[in-house]
Amino acid sequence: MENITKSDGGNAMPGAGSKWFASYLLSNIAAGIISPLIPLYIVIYLNSNVFYVGLVSSLASAAAVPSLIFWGNLSDYAGRRKIFILVGFFGSFLTLLQIMFVRDLSAYILMLVSFQAIAMAAVPVSTLIILETRQEAEWPQVMSTFSLVSAAGTVTGLIAGSGIIVYWHSPSVLPAMYLIASFIYLTAAIGAIALLPEPGRKLIRARLHNLFSYRIVERGRHFPSYVLHVIPFGRNKGETHAFSPTMRKYLFTTTFLMFGFQIFFVPFPVFLIDYFHAAESQIFILYLLNSALSMVTFRIAGILVRKGGIRKTISFGIFPRIAIFSLAGILPLLAAYGRVVLITAIIMYGILGALWSLISISEVTSITKLAVKANRGKAIGYYNSLLGVGQIGGASISGVIAYDLGYTVDFVTAAAVVLIGAYMILRFYPENRGVPALKT
Repeated sequence: MENITKSDGGNAMPGAGSKWFASYLLSNIAAGIISPLIPLYIVIYLNSNVFYVGLVSSLASAAAVPSLIFWGNLSDYAGRRKIFILVGFFGSFLTLLQIMFVRDLSAYILMLVSFQAIAMAAVPVSTLIILETRQEAEWPQVMSTFSLVSAAGTVTGLIAGSGIIVYWHSPSVLPAMYLIASFIYLTAAIGAIALLPEPGRKLIRARLHNLFSYRIVERGRHFPSYVLHVIPFGRNKGETHAFSPTMRKYLFTTTFLMFGFQIFFVPFPVFLIDYFHAAESQIFILYLLNSALSMVTFRIAGILVRKGGIRKTISFGIFPRIAIFSLAGILPLLAAYGRVVLITAIIMYGILGALWSLISISEVTSITKLAVKANRGKAIGYYNSLLGVGQIGGASISGVIAYDLGYTVDFVTAAAVVLIGAYMILRFYPENRGVPALKT
């Protein structure tokens, strides 16, 4: 491998321990506990509606996108890693404590925006710590373990949240869950102080061309627990001045698809509360099934890409989604069937999580083939951030459509947008063998 070290101040630490993964396990448990709370808190605790769920979700995502870029670049400029994880974990603890003072929607928005802005500090450095404290031969296995730990933490948090909701069946449990999550973040921070190493060498993020990070969790304001590539400030040696028109069109298409996905995802839990009187525990199960199936199908998606090609894999991901979005449009007409339809809707939402892995792996694989080696990390950084832009746009418009025109119009609109996006993205795959290795 080419020289990817920023300085010669130290070497990798062979066999460096993985005990510090426990801190990220805890932080993901906390994130899992609070991940379904936006619709529940706004609709049930603050007695508001789907319009504000869309607004708050978009504002929280809007805080996350630039923060991820800022913290990633700042950590590279400072040449430090551990301090940013501590800022993220301790900051999450302190910002979530604001829930004790939240009495209205504006205070709730302030809490979520500050939480997202500070919590992102821990996201872009975790993978680099693995790479900087391990020999290159160990990278694939250790990164795979870290990915599993992160995803398992989210699922564990959702399970724990479901248990808390069932045990403490009252709207007053919702602010308490933010407090529980805040103290779990505090525990993660204390564990990081004791267990987390400060790497002895520094790697240049943009030169790690052949290593990628995937977004296992798709929904709204939640970025993945680890990201390697972010949009860099300035250009690194060897980078071209700009992406090719093909790359720019592809990135726009993936953003457009995410925009369509979020038109559906953001209002759907509120729809179940409004039409089927879904309980808090059922909304947690909804999110749990979605995240768990996404995690389970992650490896399957990689196998499908290798054996069946990108075009086939991404088609398997997108077209069933269009069908589910369209079928959801008739669910408001079936409210009289109550529990049966609610269970069906929860299962549908879980299947959507499984399909996301097929889409995510296909898109990242496509970007790596479309980009030249020197630009690959930068391209994936743009992909990560532009998905966030799509989430912001989809969340913001979804509340307006659902509130003013109804859930049926919202779900059908999502299906139509994704259908257009499917046509756009499949034009990049003229052959079943996959994306040709176009150069930017």
